[in-house]
Amino acid sequence: MSTTDDYKKVMLDVRAGNFKPVYLLHGEESFFIDRIAEEIEHLCVQEHERDFNQTILYGRDSDPDTVKDTCLRYPMMAERQLVVVRELQTWRIDQVEKLEPYLAKPTPTTVLVLAYKHKKVDGRKSILKTVQKGGGVVFTSDKVRDDKLPDVLVSFAKNHKRKLGAAEAELLANHLGSDLAKAVKEVEKLCLVTEEGGAITSEVIQRFVGISKDYNVFELQNAIGTRNAAKAQRIAQHFANDPKDNPLPLTLGALNTYFAKLAMVHALPGRSQQEMAAAMKVNPYFVKDYVAQARNYPLAKITEVQRHLRQCDLRSKGIGGDGDQRRTPEEFLAKVMA
Repeated sequence: MSTTDDYKKVMLDVRAGNFKPVYLLHGEESFFIDRIAEEIEHLCVQEHERDFNQTILYGRDSDPDTVKDTCLRYPMMAERQLVVVRELQTWRIDQVEKLEPYLAKPTPTTVLVLAYKHKKVDGRKSILKTVQKGGGVVFTSDKVRDDKLPDVLVSFAKNHKRKLGAAEAELLANHLGSDLAKAVKEVEKLCLVTEEGGAITSEVIQRFVGISKDYNVFELQNAIGTRNAAKAQRIAQHFANDPKDNPLPLTLGALNTYFAKLAMVHALPGRSQQEMAAAMKVNPYFVKDYVAQARNYPLAKITEVQRHLRQCDLRSKGIGGDGDQRRTPEEFLAKVMA
């Protein structure tokens, strides 16, 4: 199962009140770890019980004996107590292993959440299996690949009973980058201003996120791909007039990725749509567009374009040119469309 599938499963169990005695949350992507921990804190112990039955510890300020002693206490006038250890990654692995005797036989009236962020617990260690044998949950939070981010955003919108199309999800992902927490928060904000069962349209995105439905990298790629020079230059001019919201290095990086995918189309003749999508790391919805646009750019032309992109990147960093950097995209397009 993927990280997002595992995340959904854990969250469904927590929301159903099916709490486990131990949650070991570890991995490079802190977003999922934070969300699971927050949901458990919100639902595990009722608000009026928290003063006596909820303990928040931090790795830097605690040790294995403190954690174990806290977990062995009985809840006070409540069904259970909650113990959360944040920033457990600040412990050495041998310190973490000192929790194993408790993790093997956890107190049934205690819910222990261990948040080990930004890296994984060494899989060769026995602690992961010990947690599972003791009836606990091990959740591994892997980084979401950039090409999978649109799918994750669609999934979060669906969880809120909203519809987010593939093109709109791609638009958000391209603009917001790889910061998953930021991207999901924007989607949740859009859900608040959209009726249940409604669609998050490009117009809604433009109004509440500030991403123009006409002037964005996604539209620039399509204009270049279809060789619509006039539209491409209009977008480039818009970017030049608003460099703060459209930084040149990000635009050039996106275009470099785009042309690399067009090159892959030429390298995958006769492959199915699903096979091409997997190899190119794109949503299958967009494969037909890449195939059509690749016809406008033979491999020799793509190689030439990539050379121009490298030159533009150097100019954007002040190397190899003394002209107005704002004109760099326009000059690049003039060469590409020639």
